[in-house]
Amino acid sequence: MSCCSFIGRILLAVIFIGAGVDKFMQPQNSVGLLNSRYPAFYKNLETTAKQYNVPLPVQLSPTSIKQFSNEIILGVGGAELVLGLFVILNQAWAGKLLSLLTLSIVAVIHNPFIHGTTQAEKLSEQIQGLWTLGIAGALLIVGASSSNKTCAPVAAKSKGVTPTASAASTKKAKRN
Repeated sequence: MSCCSFIGRILLAVIFIGAGVDKFMQPQNSVGLLNSRYPAFYKNLETTAKQYNVPLPVQLSPTSIKQFSNEIILGVGGAELVLGLFVILNQAWAGKLLSLLTLSIVAVIHNPFIHGTTQAEKLSEQIQGLWTLGIAGALLIVGASSSNKTCAPVAAKSKGVTPTASAASTKKAKRN
């Protein structure tokens, strides 16, 4: 593990650890944001679901989410805090899970296709969304580099065969 990788993971995790602590210290800010943004997201989700004749569960309605918004925010804060610490500890699964959480935040909170009425508001949401997508990408890099597995197919390794010297080099070795 390189020093730069370790420092990078710390800097990335600070974002989530700070956000998690903030959600525990002042949950009303995040609860207010969720309650103001979720209805527009739900309306968009409902429109899309109707196009494909897919019913949405009642538990996803804005009324239901509003009832449990404080618990949702505290759960997200806890996840940000714990997963941020595990990212520092170089746990691949934590980077991947935190990336999924971050992508869901982009979809619900910083979606420029749903939120914002003026061009300036939409641009602000687009900037926030792209910034958050970049962080999700960095978390996926942490998740990929922390594990020995790769997404790309690896060339088949020979089983039990060790490389041998060429015939010309073995003749030279015998002469000496």
